[in-house]
This record gives sequence, structure tokens and C-alpha cells, in this order.
Amino acid sequence: MKSKTHNRIRFISSNSLRQILVSVFGMVIPFIVIHYSTKEIWGEFVSFLLYTLLVTQISNWGNKEYLLRKFSETPNKIKQDFSTVFVSRFPLIILFVIAGLFFFPIRFGFYIFLWILGRFLIHSFEALIIFDKKFKASVLIEIGSFLVFGLTFYTNKSVLDLKYLVILYSLYQLLKGVCYLILFKNYFTFKNIKITLNYFKVSFWFFILSVLGFLASKIDVYIMERFGNKIITSDYQIINSLLVFIMSITTFIYSPFTKNIYRNNVLVIEKTKKTISLLGLIIVPISLLMISYILRYFLNLDFSFWFYIIAFCYVFPSYLYGLEIVDLFKKHQEKTVVIYLLFGAVSNAFLSSLFLYLNYGIIGALLGSAMAQILVLLLFKFGKHVKQNHPLQSKKR
Repeated sequence: MKSKTHNRIRFISSNSLRQILVSVFGMVIPFIVIHYSTKEIWGEFVSFLLYTLLVTQISNWGNKEYLLRKFSETPNKIKQDFSTVFVSRFPLIILFVIAGLFFFPIRFGFYIFLWILGRFLIHSFEALIIFDKKFKASVLIEIGSFLVFGLTFYTNKSVLDLKYLVILYSLYQLLKGVCYLILFKNYFTFKNIKITLNYFKVSFWFFILSVLGFLASKIDVYIMERFGNKIITSDYQIINSLLVFIMSITTFIYSPFTKNIYRNNVLVIEKTKKTISLLGLIIVPISLLMISYILRYFLNLDFSFWFYIIAFCYVFPSYLYGLEIVDLFKKHQEKTVVIYLLFGAVSNAFLSSLFLYLNYGIIGALLGSAMAQILVLLLFKFGKHVKQNHPLQSKKR
């Protein structure tokens, strides 16, 4: 029993460290850029960042969630399933690279391709990292890649402008992607592997809910980028990243045991939900206190106590409904999750736009997001779940 508990703690800590490093590195970069240049440059860069983030969500097409369940159901076909999904999704990145030429100057086209390709590779192997618990190798890749990025940035900081930043960041993403490709190269098999359109059908609900989950937490940033100036966009993108990081901590805790959650009974899942909720009451306030110091001393932003109350209302609901999503996946009720997250994304867009229109600025955008999060929580806790037959189950019948 002690050995089992020790392994569990080790897996949680290793995966948490990995996820924390990814998030921390992502959050440190804007502070570095602003320190050595201006908020305006980072504000311009946010447009590229938001585009590639959305492209990543779409090109993933439910990759991680679909494969984690597939690996649990048919562990003897991991290579075949992984390779089929990888090959089937690859053409999407070509489409988005071409689309990017209509949104950004052509001189950035090649670097956008490298950026998107790198992100595609990184996220393609996420399911394998979790399923095979390759957390230590992932940590080394993340640290090594960031050190290369940081050293290159520092030695060339005197020539920092938007184009240089895009080039360096795209090469940073590509470096990570190639490292993961080398790590998991043995999982590829091209025997009887081809683009399978059926994948897009059976993973459709995973794709939709992934995009909606992303938009539910980021659509206010897109709205701010569209209607705010570069400095406000820069500030709000960083604030949003910090808060989303706190929300993600709950996923760091349970993601190493996703396959165990799929196999456990209702009592175990309910007990886990309560544990994570209690942890949230400790983690969220402490994290918000740390964020208040970061914003004050690094961005010169001094918000009132009520701003952090709103931030708590934005972050804490994810600790209450995170495992509800996994539980619904287990019951093949992806449609229910999609409906709830769609409601959250639309609510966030409407409320954030309304408060921005009323000139409430950053606090207004955050208030709209917090209200949307609370509405989503109420749906997951008290909404009537939609019964749904899974396509594979229907075929078996």
C-alpha cells in the first residue's frame, strides 16, 4: 500500500512539475520581453500568439482526450491508433499556415509555419506523455528548450523587435516539437496507416469541447485584443495567463490518473472531487496573493481587493467542475460537456464585450469571465445531462 501511495505521489508531482514548468516558462517570456523592450511590442506579438493558440486547438482535434480513452480501451493498438490520428490531423496545419498569410504580412509566413508545426508536434505527443508517464523526459525537454531560448534571447536582446521575437519564438516551439518527436519516434508505425476521415467523426465531441473550453477561458483576451490598445492588451493577456495557470493546477493533479478515473467506480470519483475542491480553497487564495505581488512589482498594476474577489470567482469554479467533465467523458456524454462549455463561451463573449463597451476595462472583462464561469459551474452541478450513445457502442449493438 505504501509503495502504491508513493508511486501515486511521484506521478502527481512529476506531472505537476512538467505542467508548471510549461506554464511558468510561457508566463515568464512576456515579462522578459517587456523588461527589455516595451509593452507595445508584446501587445503586437499577442496577435500572433492568439492565432497560433487557436490553430493549435483546432489542429489537435480532440487528440489527447480521444487517445487517452482509446489507449485505455485498446492498449494493444497504441502505435496504430496514435499513428492514424497523427497522419489524419497533419493536413490541418498546412491549411492554417496558408490562412495565416491573409492575417499577417507574408514575411512572417515561414516562421508561422515553423511555429504551428512545433506546436502540432508538442501536442501530438501529450497523450503518450501522460499514458506512459514520461514526465521526467518531458521536464528535461522543457527546461533544455527554454534555456536555449533564454540564452539566444539574452545575447541578442539589443536587436529585439517584433520580427525577431516571432522568429525566435517559432524556433523555440519547433525545437521542443522535434525533441518530443525524437523521444517518441518508436511509437510511429506506417503499416496500413492512412488519413482516416472517420477519426474526425468519432472524435468530434472531443474537438468541439476542447475548442469551447479554450474559448471559454480565452475569448475575453481575443475581445480585448480586438478593441483595446496594445498596452491594455499586453497587460490583460498576462493577467489571463496567470489566472488560467491557477485554474490548470487541478488538471495537473488528476491528469496522470485519467485512465484510472475511467476505470474506477462512482464512490472513488466523488471522493476525488471533494478532495480537489478542498485543495482549491487553499491553492487559489495563496496563488492570487502571489499574483498581486507579480502585477504590482513587475507590471506596475495595483488593483483593489474587489479585483481579486472577482478573480477568485473566475478561477475557483474549475476546481469544482473539472472532474465532472472527465466523469461525463467516461459515460460517453461529451455532448453534455459541449453544450455547457458553449454556453460558457457565449456568455463570456457577451458579458466581457458588454463591460468593455461600458468602459470598465480590465476589471470589466474579468468580471464577464467570472460570471460566465459561475454559470458553467451551475450547469455542471445542477444541469440535466444529455444521454448520448457513443458511435462505437452503436456499431457494436
